[in-house]
Amino acid sequence: MSALKVMIVEDEAVAALAAEMMLEKLGFHVCSNVTSGEEALEAVGPACPDILIMDVCLGGELDGIETARRIRLSHDVSVIYVTAYSDESTRARAQATSPLAYLIKPLDTRLLAQALDRAVRLTHETGLA
Repeated sequence: MSALKVMIVEDEAVAALAAEMMLEKLGFHVCSNVTSGEEALEAVGPACPDILIMDVCLGGELDGIETARRIRLSHDVSVIYVTAYSDESTRARAQATSPLAYLIKPLDTRLLAQALDRAVRLTHETGLA
């Protein structure tokens, strides 16, 4: 599908592995796989991802929404949230960061592919690819 690079930020090892397998099957390169917001902030510069697959609930001080907000202050990266939380207050906080998608776990390959397709189109429209 694309050579865009994806960083997975997921604190559950099985979910991270499943996401990585889906992404690779869809033709994306996973440039980094981290388990906390703090790790994501450190890794985002060297990894230089185009897309973040971000769990909302992470171990550590920062949740996924705050992590995405901070990363987007200094990096032009698209965010796709993947979470078990579908309550309105969490969704509203996430929407304030302008994500490409807010996907409910378990991760569905078809919905992930649709969100990634939007990322590819957006990247080509803005001339970043």
